[in-house]
Amino acid sequence: MSSSQLHDDALRAILAAVETLLPSPDRWETPGGYASVGLAIIDSVWSIGVRYQSVENVIARYRTERLAGGDDPDADGPGDVRRFIEACGGAEAFAERVGNRQRTSTTNGILKAEAVLHEARILEDEGVELPADLAGAGQERLDDLQRRWSTVAGQGSGVSWRAFAMLVGLPEVKPDRMIRRFVAAALGRPGATAVGVDEARGLVLAAAARLGVSPRELDYAIWAYQSGPKRASE
Repeated sequence: MSSSQLHDDALRAILAAVETLLPSPDRWETPGGYASVGLAIIDSVWSIGVRYQSVENVIARYRTERLAGGDDPDADGPGDVRRFIEACGGAEAFAERVGNRQRTSTTNGILKAEAVLHEARILEDEGVELPADLAGAGQERLDDLQRRWSTVAGQGSGVSWRAFAMLVGLPEVKPDRMIRRFVAAALGRPGATAVGVDEARGLVLAAAARLGVSPRELDYAIWAYQSGPKRASE
Protein backbone atom coordinates (compact mmCIF):
# COMPACT_ATOMS: atom_id res chain seq x y z
CA MET A 1 0.00 0.00 0.00
CA SER A 2 1.38 3.42 -0.95
CA SER A 3 2.16 6.11 1.63
CA SER A 4 -0.55 8.25 0.02
CA GLN A 5 -3.13 5.51 0.54
CA LEU A 6 -2.01 5.03 4.14
CA HIS A 7 -2.42 8.75 4.76
CA ASP A 8 -5.87 8.79 3.18
CA ASP A 9 -6.97 5.81 5.29
CA ALA A 10 -5.63 7.47 8.44
CA LEU A 11 -7.39 10.73 7.60
CA ARG A 12 -10.69 8.91 7.10
CA ALA A 13 -10.23 7.30 10.52
CA ILE A 14 -9.65 10.71 12.12
CA LEU A 15 -12.70 12.20 10.43
CA ALA A 16 -14.80 9.24 11.57
CA ALA A 17 -13.58 9.70 15.14
CA VAL A 18 -14.38 13.42 15.05
CA GLU A 19 -17.89 12.70 13.76
CA THR A 20 -18.51 9.96 16.33
CA LEU A 21 -16.89 11.41 19.44
CA LEU A 22 -17.21 15.16 19.15
CA PRO A 23 -20.24 17.42 18.81
CA SER A 24 -20.83 18.89 15.36
CA PRO A 25 -18.54 21.79 14.41
CA ASP A 26 -21.37 24.32 14.74
CA ARG A 27 -21.32 23.60 18.49
CA TRP A 28 -17.56 24.01 18.90
CA GLU A 29 -16.14 26.88 20.89
CA THR A 30 -13.89 29.34 19.12
CA PRO A 31 -10.89 29.59 21.43
CA GLY A 32 -9.06 32.86 21.72
CA GLY A 33 -5.34 33.36 21.45
CA TYR A 34 -3.09 36.15 22.65
CA ALA A 35 -2.45 39.61 21.31
CA SER A 36 0.68 39.42 23.44
CA VAL A 37 3.66 37.42 22.15
CA GLY A 38 5.00 37.49 25.70
CA LEU A 39 1.96 35.75 27.18
CA ALA A 40 1.99 33.22 24.34
CA ILE A 41 5.60 32.31 25.20
CA ILE A 42 4.74 31.73 28.86
CA ASP A 43 1.63 29.69 28.04
CA SER A 44 3.26 27.51 25.40
CA VAL A 45 6.32 26.62 27.48
CA TRP A 46 4.45 26.04 30.73
CA SER A 47 1.64 24.00 29.17
CA ILE A 48 3.78 21.02 28.18
CA GLY A 49 3.04 17.90 30.19
CA VAL A 50 0.81 19.49 32.83
CA ARG A 51 -2.84 20.13 33.55
CA TYR A 52 -3.81 23.46 32.06
CA GLN A 53 -5.04 24.81 35.40
CA SER A 54 -1.42 25.25 36.49
CA VAL A 55 -0.73 27.28 33.33
CA GLU A 56 -3.74 29.49 34.00
CA ASN A 57 -2.42 30.09 37.51
CA VAL A 58 1.00 31.14 36.18
CA ILE A 59 -0.56 33.50 33.62
CA ALA A 60 -2.86 35.00 36.27
CA ARG A 61 0.03 35.65 38.67
CA TYR A 62 2.16 37.13 35.89
CA ARG A 63 -0.71 39.42 34.90
CA THR A 64 -1.16 40.50 38.53
CA GLU A 65 2.54 41.29 38.92
CA ARG A 66 2.67 43.29 35.70
CA LEU A 67 -0.50 45.23 36.48
CA ALA A 68 0.80 46.00 39.97
CA GLY A 69 3.79 47.65 38.34
CA GLY A 70 1.58 49.79 36.11
CA ASP A 71 2.24 47.74 32.98
CA ASP A 72 -0.13 46.06 30.52
CA PRO A 73 0.63 42.33 30.25
CA ASP A 74 -1.67 42.02 27.24
CA ALA A 75 0.73 44.21 25.30
CA ASP A 76 3.91 42.44 26.43
CA GLY A 77 6.42 41.47 23.82
CA PRO A 78 9.39 39.15 24.36
CA GLY A 79 11.53 42.04 25.57
CA ASP A 80 9.00 42.93 28.27
CA VAL A 81 9.01 39.34 29.53
CA ARG A 82 12.80 39.22 29.46
CA ARG A 83 13.13 42.51 31.34
CA PHE A 84 10.56 41.47 33.95
CA ILE A 85 12.30 38.16 34.63
CA GLU A 86 15.66 39.89 34.92
CA ALA A 87 14.13 42.54 37.23
CA CYS A 88 12.85 39.72 39.43
CA GLY A 89 16.44 38.57 39.82
CA GLY A 90 16.47 35.82 37.22
CA ALA A 91 14.57 32.65 36.41
CA GLU A 92 14.67 31.22 39.94
CA ALA A 93 13.15 34.37 41.40
CA PHE A 94 10.61 34.57 38.58
CA ALA A 95 9.50 31.01 39.29
CA GLU A 96 8.91 32.03 42.90
CA ARG A 97 6.94 35.12 41.85
CA VAL A 98 4.55 33.11 39.71
CA GLY A 99 4.41 30.27 42.22
CA ASN A 100 5.55 27.51 39.90
CA ARG A 101 8.87 25.66 39.83
CA GLN A 102 7.95 23.06 37.22
CA ARG A 103 10.76 21.87 34.99
CA THR A 104 10.86 21.11 31.29
CA SER A 105 11.64 17.48 32.11
CA THR A 106 11.76 15.35 35.23
CA THR A 107 15.20 14.19 34.07
CA ASN A 108 17.78 16.97 33.89
CA GLY A 109 15.16 19.53 32.88
CA ILE A 110 15.58 23.23 33.47
CA LEU A 111 12.99 25.41 35.17
CA LYS A 112 10.19 26.35 32.80
CA ALA A 113 10.82 29.88 34.02
CA GLU A 114 14.33 29.62 32.59
CA ALA A 115 13.04 28.19 29.31
CA VAL A 116 10.63 31.14 29.02
CA LEU A 117 13.54 33.53 29.55
CA HIS A 118 15.59 31.85 26.82
CA GLU A 119 12.68 31.82 24.34
CA ALA A 120 11.94 35.47 25.10
CA ARG A 121 15.55 36.39 24.38
CA ILE A 122 15.50 34.43 21.12
CA LEU A 123 12.31 36.07 19.82
CA GLU A 124 13.47 39.50 20.97
CA ASP A 125 16.73 38.96 19.10
CA GLU A 126 14.73 37.88 16.03
CA GLY A 127 12.61 41.04 16.12
CA VAL A 128 9.34 39.25 16.87
CA GLU A 129 7.28 41.70 18.92
CA LEU A 130 3.70 41.25 17.74
CA PRO A 131 1.61 38.37 16.37
CA ALA A 132 1.56 40.28 13.08
CA ASP A 133 5.32 39.76 12.81
CA LEU A 134 4.63 36.04 12.46
CA ALA A 135 1.39 36.24 10.49
CA GLY A 136 3.27 37.86 7.62
CA ALA A 137 6.30 35.57 7.81
CA GLY A 138 7.17 33.09 5.08
CA GLN A 139 7.73 29.40 5.77
CA GLU A 140 11.51 29.72 5.64
CA ARG A 141 11.38 32.42 8.32
CA LEU A 142 9.07 30.32 10.50
CA ASP A 143 11.30 27.27 10.08
CA ASP A 144 14.33 29.31 11.14
CA LEU A 145 12.47 30.56 14.22
CA GLN A 146 11.41 27.04 15.12
CA ARG A 147 15.00 25.82 14.84
CA ARG A 148 16.18 28.50 17.24
CA TRP A 149 13.24 27.93 19.60
CA SER A 150 14.02 24.21 19.66
CA THR A 151 17.58 24.76 20.91
CA VAL A 152 16.23 25.56 24.38
CA ALA A 153 16.29 22.62 26.80
CA GLY A 154 13.05 20.66 26.73
CA GLN A 155 11.66 22.35 23.61
CA GLY A 156 13.18 20.09 20.96
CA SER A 157 10.06 18.07 20.16
CA GLY A 158 8.44 21.03 18.43
CA VAL A 159 5.26 20.80 20.53
CA SER A 160 5.78 24.04 22.42
CA TRP A 161 6.68 25.88 19.21
CA ARG A 162 3.47 24.64 17.57
CA ALA A 163 1.54 25.71 20.67
CA PHE A 164 3.13 29.15 20.54
CA ALA A 165 2.40 29.55 16.83
CA MET A 166 -1.22 28.54 17.38
CA LEU A 167 -1.64 30.96 20.29
CA VAL A 168 -0.50 33.91 18.18
CA GLY A 169 -2.91 33.06 15.39
CA LEU A 170 -1.02 30.88 12.93
CA PRO A 171 -2.88 27.89 11.40
CA GLU A 172 -1.36 25.32 13.74
CA VAL A 173 -2.26 22.63 16.23
CA LYS A 174 -0.48 21.63 19.43
CA PRO A 175 0.33 17.93 18.95
CA ASP A 176 0.70 17.16 22.64
CA ARG A 177 -0.34 13.99 24.47
CA MET A 178 -4.04 14.94 24.30
CA ILE A 179 -4.03 15.27 20.51
CA ARG A 180 -1.77 12.26 20.03
CA ARG A 181 -3.97 10.11 22.29
CA PHE A 182 -7.04 11.01 20.25
CA VAL A 183 -5.28 10.27 16.98
CA ALA A 184 -3.86 7.01 18.31
CA ALA A 185 -7.32 5.84 19.42
CA ALA A 186 -8.79 6.74 16.04
CA LEU A 187 -6.06 4.73 14.31
CA GLY A 188 -6.40 1.79 16.68
CA ARG A 189 -2.94 2.19 18.13
CA PRO A 190 -1.97 1.55 21.78
CA GLY A 191 -1.61 4.97 23.38
CA ALA A 192 -0.36 8.45 22.61
CA THR A 193 3.26 7.42 22.18
CA ALA A 194 2.26 5.22 19.23
CA VAL A 195 1.72 8.38 17.17
CA GLY A 196 4.51 10.84 16.47
CA VAL A 197 4.25 14.60 16.87
CA ASP A 198 4.52 15.29 13.14
CA GLU A 199 2.07 12.54 12.17
CA ALA A 200 -0.54 13.75 14.66
CA ARG A 201 -0.09 17.35 13.56
CA GLY A 202 -0.36 16.51 9.88
CA LEU A 203 -3.53 14.46 10.29
CA VAL A 204 -5.30 17.05 12.45
CA LEU A 205 -4.36 19.83 10.04
CA ALA A 206 -5.68 17.75 7.13
CA ALA A 207 -8.87 16.93 9.03
CA ALA A 208 -9.48 20.61 9.84
CA ALA A 209 -9.07 21.49 6.16
CA ARG A 210 -11.48 18.73 5.15
CA LEU A 211 -14.04 19.90 7.73
CA GLY A 212 -13.71 23.56 6.77
CA VAL A 213 -12.74 24.67 10.28
CA SER A 214 -9.62 26.33 11.61
CA PRO A 215 -6.90 24.03 12.96
CA ARG A 216 -7.25 25.67 16.36
CA GLU A 217 -10.98 25.00 16.51
CA LEU A 218 -10.42 21.30 15.89
CA ASP A 219 -7.44 21.23 18.25
CA TYR A 220 -9.57 22.74 21.01
CA ALA A 221 -12.52 20.41 20.35
CA ILE A 222 -10.23 17.39 20.65
CA TRP A 223 -8.56 18.82 23.75
CA ALA A 224 -11.92 19.48 25.40
CA TYR A 225 -13.07 15.93 24.63
CA GLN A 226 -9.86 14.36 25.91
CA SER A 227 -9.97 16.51 29.06
CA GLY A 228 -13.53 15.45 29.90
CA PRO A 229 -14.40 13.46 33.02
CA LYS A 230 -14.52 10.16 31.15
CA ARG A 231 -11.03 10.68 29.77
CA ALA A 232 -9.26 12.08 32.83
CA SER A 233 -8.06 8.70 34.10
CA GLU A 234 -6.70 7.46 30.78
